[in-house]
Amino acid sequence: MQTTNSQTGTKALVASRYLRNSTLIKQSYLNELTIIGVGGVGSALVMNAAIMGFKQIHVWDFDNLEPHNLSTTTYPEEYLGLPKVEAAKNQAELYNKSVKVFTHNEEWVQGKYLSPVVMMAPDNMEVRYSVYLDWYNNNTGILVDMRMGALTMEVISVTPEHNNYVDTWQPSNSIRDEECTAKHTIFTASVVSGIGLAQAFNCLHHLQYWQYIWMSLSPFSFKKEGLILNKKGVKDGRSQQGDREMVTGTSQRSDVVFHRPTEDREDDSSSVLEYERL
Repeated sequence: MQTTNSQTGTKALVASRYLRNSTLIKQSYLNELTIIGVGGVGSALVMNAAIMGFKQIHVWDFDNLEPHNLSTTTYPEEYLGLPKVEAAKNQAELYNKSVKVFTHNEEWVQGKYLSPVVMMAPDNMEVRYSVYLDWYNNNTGILVDMRMGALTMEVISVTPEHNNYVDTWQPSNSIRDEECTAKHTIFTASVVSGIGLAQAFNCLHHLQYWQYIWMSLSPFSFKKEGLILNKKGVKDGRSQQGDREMVTGTSQRSDVVFHRPTEDREDDSSSVLEYERL
């Protein structure tokens, strides 16, 4: 009888926990997710993905949680010393006991597993490009790349039908590396992870989205490019003023990597986006 009551309680919890967004977020779409890098951005991402309802999450990282990570991740102090993937697993299960988290305590390299939905925030651009190439060759699903500095961020979202990734990539050695004490903030990590997850939501639900988003928090400013319309080929009424000024074309794969110019970005601190290096 006790087991029956427990099972009834579990079913009631599952039935009610997504009630507030049940007509917006289709739980049947949230099957499997791969997260590359579970440091600052990834820690917030895995927590929110579990809350959102993703059923299986693969997490890849090779670092341990150290004291200097506590001000730049969402992990609590009691996780200190754990591999970041274990910290991510613990945190995801804390917020949703039904989620299955598969930990990969190693650096992702080409040929390793990727699910159809991939979100990444590793600490160098070369890993990002390797992930992109594997994802591209599989020709399926969604890829969301979240990049950040202390106060600036970029989110690139690509699908097989709309792929502008090579236009946004540049090698690590072309990006200025800021001093260790001024390269990361928890609020930027939280914002960029939220935007990235929203982009995945839009793609999965066939809603309109921007292929490229750049944002600065000091002062607040943003740019967006490549408006992709919804599955009916029309705007769904949520677009912002100025849509007509944005680029809507897409890029095809090329053996030549194109670098996005950075001189015109509205960032008072630097004309080059500073990326997370934890």
